[in-house]
Amino acid sequence: MDPTLKRWEKLILDYLRTLLSGKFADAERLLARLEKRAKTPEEKRVVYALRGVYSAYQSDDRESLIYRLFLAANPKNYVDEVRNRLKSHLTTLGDDSDPYYYVWRVILDNFQKLPVPHRLRSEAGSVD
Repeated sequence: MDPTLKRWEKLILDYLRTLLSGKFADAERLLARLEKRAKTPEEKRVVYALRGVYSAYQSDDRESLIYRLFLAANPKNYVDEVRNRLKSHLTTLGDDSDPYYYVWRVILDNFQKLPVPHRLRSEAGSVD
């Protein structure tokens, strides 16, 4: 992995917190700033991954990985399972340097720090 991507971890987490809080306009602005900031192909690949998460979340795609992490019967176990599958996949590829996967490692490694998606919070509240 490109060591310069490590400095993107905080940016990725800030972006995800904004997006999962339902602040779509703010998330879009952050994403636009990240696109401008991305100079290297690796950084552009990070933005590409974040754009995919944005698209899945905004369209309320419950089959997307970002939702499946939160909707799992036992999210912690599911996060661990996905993390292990990702490690296995990267081992099979023999290359863990793709920044796309780096974004998902950041998400998985920091899952407990992410807010429950606003749409799921509102659904849980309406059931009560």
